[in-house]
Amino acid sequence: MRRNWYKVLVYAFAGTALFCIVKKYVHDRSFYPALKTIPVPFKRGPAPPAVKAIYPDRQTFAYRRDSPIWIEFDMPMNNATITNDTVIVKSSASEKPVDGILDAGSRMLMFRPYNEYPMDENGAEITITLLGSETGSGFIMDERGIALDGNKDGKAGGDFVYTYRIVR
Repeated sequence: MRRNWYKVLVYAFAGTALFCIVKKYVHDRSFYPALKTIPVPFKRGPAPPAVKAIYPDRQTFAYRRDSPIWIEFDMPMNNATITNDTVIVKSSASEKPVDGILDAGSRMLMFRPYNEYPMDENGAEITITLLGSETGSGFIMDERGIALDGNKDGKAGGDFVYTYRIVR
């Protein structure tokens, strides 16, 4: 019977000593401060808006000389920032931007040229650029005030550029 009490007393003392050591050295000094310095990749700010889809596809667009262009965003955008200064449509056959109607909804943008896109004898490349970086004319942003992630790097900013080819 004495041996059993002796074992219980030794185990209780060892457990208490271990508890004190863990509390003093692991809990208070090194373990939790080390956890605070480990970078946590999922603690990011809000995701910037990006282009979700563009219509029509390149093949359909190739034979339409006056086709409208629709761009869908992945979140609601600030319509006041979608202007002729932040949405630029150019043709490789002309130095000037293409004139047209720009209509922006919450998540959709539509550009329709007034006339056919300018072309030369081989056709033309039509490039649409959405400004997501600060320039003299501003940039496109969402309802939260975050700039468009045009280059799809996960960070706000960067211009979105998409090119169509029209054949004659």
